Amino acid sequence: MVRPGAGVVSLAFSSVAFSAALLCAAPQDAARAGAAAQAALPRASAAAIEADLRALVGFGTRHVLSPVDLPGRGTGAARDFLEARFRDCVERSGGRLVVERQQGQVAVRRQGMPAECTVVNVMATLPGTSDPERVYVVAGHYDSRNGNGADGQGDAPGANDDGSGTCVALEVCRLLCARQFPATIVFCADDGEEQGLLGSALHAKALAERGVFVDGMLGNDIVGNTLGMDGERRREYLRVFSYAPSGNDSSGRSLARALSWTARRMDGFRVQLVFRGDRYGRGGDHRSFFEAGFPSVRCTEPREDFSRQHQDLVMREGKPYGDVVEFVDFDYVADVATLNALAIAELASAPRAPTLVRVEGARDAYDTFVDVGEIEGASAYEFVWRATTAPDWEGALLVPATALEFGGRNASARQVLKGVCIDDVVVGVRSVGADGSRSRVTAAPEPDATAFRAAATRGR
Repeated sequence: MVRPGAGVVSLAFSSVAFSAALLCAAPQDAARAGAAAQAALPRASAAAIEADLRALVGFGTRHVLSPVDLPGRGTGAARDFLEARFRDCVERSGGRLVVERQQGQVAVRRQGMPAECTVVNVMATLPGTSDPERVYVVAGHYDSRNGNGADGQGDAPGANDDGSGTCVALEVCRLLCARQFPATIVFCADDGEEQGLLGSALHAKALAERGVFVDGMLGNDIVGNTLGMDGERRREYLRVFSYAPSGNDSSGRSLARALSWTARRMDGFRVQLVFRGDRYGRGGDHRSFFEAGFPSVRCTEPREDFSRQHQDLVMREGKPYGDVVEFVDFDYVADVATLNALAIAELASAPRAPTLVRVEGARDAYDTFVDVGEIEGASAYEFVWRATTAPDWEGALLVPATALEFGGRNASARQVLKGVCIDDVVVGVRSVGADGSRSRVTAAPEPDATAFRAAATRGR
């Protein structure tokens, strides 16, 4: 049955924490209203992040070829520290948090490196309650390097690249471990990123081989410096990169927009969506998850200072080089960790994203019909749209599940978006839980009439 959007505003909706006046609202207004599920989540601690980062930097180097058997130096000491920090959260989780090391021998293709090396990912898993098969990953890489990528002995403090991202994963674990979520959350410190994404490739491959449903991976890499090479400090936003094989509505782009959605409830902090897989000509651990078929994004500071990355600790013409802790903005890292925690808390609390979304235009009005498949546990469905040239969602209509009639072969229901002309917009749907938590958006497929026309031409 068709339900006109114009009548939705007046519908009762007691099962979700929204007033009737907010059922049809701009996304930024709905974001504020939808924050109830995460309202009690505290802000990340800049002091805790600083303590963790100073400890990591204190090991001198965390290169994959650095010592593994010295108490205070090298990657072995760093792994022990990371495992201990995750284990500190086990009691707070009521014993539910599972801490482990994932070890493997992997091939290396970097000049000067051995043909194979051992990588060890340190991770903590918070099992989901009602939908544990659905998994979210929060990660940073703990390995480091200096000017010589094969140097396992010289100092390589790796404060910003990527001690900062590793400390985000630690802090998000601390913030969320005492809570229960329907979905499973994995907090991970990956190894070997500097040698070709080795640890993340090991992790993503293992998940894919087990058939795990990974609904999102947040890769935090270089999230600590706010002072650019031009002398300007930028700390009011985070760049979020995402891959898309074609178009602008891949699952990774959907995950990026979920972070943008979350940032709308953070005063003075926002997400800048970058529709490119990574910085120009560069890569990060989120690529391993993308290549395994999982939604993934890279979180990175506004402007990088390359004198802090992959550099020896030296002075050149009076300027210090090297990735040292003194140049990390801990309040900014705390903002990044808070964003990660809020986003993951909402996604892991929400029902699964819709798997079926179809659209068609009306023939007697400038309206759009949207068919959406039923999702278990969804108390509502939010229909969103944006101009084809807009980076993020611009309009939203929240419809209680009780106002939709699901049925037919695909157990789908139809909603009308009044006055929304499908020719000019992209339309998507996200499911909403009883506490207001929202899933990622599933966008309707783009029309493929051109492909059909090409196929027909080839067949002549």
